[in-house]
Amino acid sequence: MVRVNFTADDVARTRFSAAPAPLVETELAWLELRRASLPRGWARPRPWLREARRMFPATARPLLDVLGPRPPWPTFFDSPAPDLDEALDFVRATPRSNLRAELADTWAYRPGRPPGWLRNLADGDAEALDVVVRALRAFHDAVVTPRWDSVVSSFHADIARRMPVLAAGGHQALFGTLHDQLRWREDGLDRKGVDSEFELGGTGLLLIPSAFWSGPPVFAIGDGVRVENALIYAAQPNGQPADPGQGLPTEAGNDRLAALLGPTRAAVLSALAEPRGTAGLAHTVGISPASASEHAKVLRDANLIDTRREGRSVRHSLTPLGSAMLGQLRLTTEEPGDRAG
Repeated sequence: MVRVNFTADDVARTRFSAAPAPLVETELAWLELRRASLPRGWARPRPWLREARRMFPATARPLLDVLGPRPPWPTFFDSPAPDLDEALDFVRATPRSNLRAELADTWAYRPGRPPGWLRNLADGDAEALDVVVRALRAFHDAVVTPRWDSVVSSFHADIARRMPVLAAGGHQALFGTLHDQLRWREDGLDRKGVDSEFELGGTGLLLIPSAFWSGPPVFAIGDGVRVENALIYAAQPNGQPADPGQGLPTEAGNDRLAALLGPTRAAVLSALAEPRGTAGLAHTVGISPASASEHAKVLRDANLIDTRREGRSVRHSLTPLGSAMLGQLRLTTEEPGDRAG
């Protein structure tokens, strides 16, 4: 049994992540692909897994040595940064002591000696770190990027679905909805697994729903300096497992959104799945900047988007409510029974 103990401060500081993290999702997509290759097929046979095998880039092969199908997994990929470049800089800046300790733990359950390049990585070799960074970027570009819109929609829709539970029943009720292996007991959270016990130290727990991950919840216990304590769980944006498809709205999804908001305003909301300035928004949708600004004001007044000033310009982005609306309308275009896995 894995147990994480909470103090009152930990409960007060437990919260949802503000946005999905590209590098964390890249790691989870990789681990899901590895789990699917195990003899018993731990991962659900979802369509994106077959597509990922076809698109697998040769440059990503070094990750086979770093991220095996079973834990423990290293924490130096666990950057919550919303920007991939920033997250990869986080990997490059991993202290040598962390590399040595975590790679030793990772290889402890694997046969034979680790390859030479991995031993160089454990010594903090800059060229070996570049190999890892190139592998992560290649896998991200091939597998995660085409599905990113779906990842973002699933993330926000899952959180929006759970917020009423948190408001009505508190964290104990919320934890009970995340997975049937999680149980709140005597000021702590229990999960089936290898016997271990952790203290959060008053920092709380970051809750991260993942569209790629389908396994039981994973505790990522941080070091208190570089990495936060986190609980990663499989997103269920509409009560069903998330399906990280190609990330593009279906025709039916576009029709539903247009019926609700009007075609132009629906196009503006969809375009803001990626934050944009007014000029960029106008160019993307094919309208004038004045019209884009007017539609943005209506969406902002409805709490569907947020607008922030950046110097002499402004930047529009979806609020959690806007993301949830966009995600739900995209994801509910299929009947639950049609979902693979």
